[in-house]
Amino acid sequence: MDKTSTDKASTKYNVPALNKALLIIETLAEQADPMGVSDLCKLLEIPKTSAFFILNTLESQSYIRKTEDGKYALGTKFLTISASILNKMDIRELARPFMRELRDSSHYTVHLAVLDHGEALYIEKQENEGFVKFSTYIGQRQLLHISGVGKALAAYLPLPLLDSILDEKGLPRRTDHTITNPDEFKKALVTIRSQGYAIEDEEGELGVRCLAAPIFDAQQQLRAAISITALRNDLGVQQIPMIGELVRKTALQISQALGYTDTEFPINIPE
Repeated sequence: MDKTSTDKASTKYNVPALNKALLIIETLAEQADPMGVSDLCKLLEIPKTSAFFILNTLESQSYIRKTEDGKYALGTKFLTISASILNKMDIRELARPFMRELRDSSHYTVHLAVLDHGEALYIEKQENEGFVKFSTYIGQRQLLHISGVGKALAAYLPLPLLDSILDEKGLPRRTDHTITNPDEFKKALVTIRSQGYAIEDEEGELGVRCLAAPIFDAQQQLRAAISITALRNDLGVQQIPMIGELVRKTALQISQALGYTDTEFPINIPE
């Protein structure tokens, strides 16, 4: 079937009134201010009678609302629908293509983790194609202070929750580089928030470096963290700013896919 035949087949089953309703909705979404019936009809070339019936139907279902001066804007129903869509998103499925892109552009192994019972829980992993493979696995847990994803999560936790986790889990030493002092750890978290990504430099395992960044949702709630993991010899100190920024941008892209509207991560943490 050629393109002309396909187009004819697709338009054969169109519902004209529904097409007009969708055009009205999309137009109201694009406009900064409410629009009157006459302006809508002129812009969309829709007869006033058709527009009147469509607008009344949409208004009765709260898809649009009428302002005091008789103009129209989108209604609250779309907030309910968008919230439902966002709540049903599987963050693993959503993040996977971004993780693959980060893996392919950096050539490092990529992890996705969430906070679970005061620990970082790996929920997805994209292994690099190199000779060295890391023994991390989906379902593995890491203490917050010895993993990149853990530090990225910890940096954006409310202070009472962070204190509760540190009281319960402590800051046990894993290597000579591990931060074991709570005040020092909190100072490190301030640095993470200021630069937008965390650095875990042989703090959990000698010879291994991780760079990680947080992921937020539409309600600006912390949802997860993403990281790259590399051998120290494969990720030199001079490369950290560039790769760290790449991780941060990937985390921001995933956040925006979840509905996060800010262009930067928060500097201050909630009380």
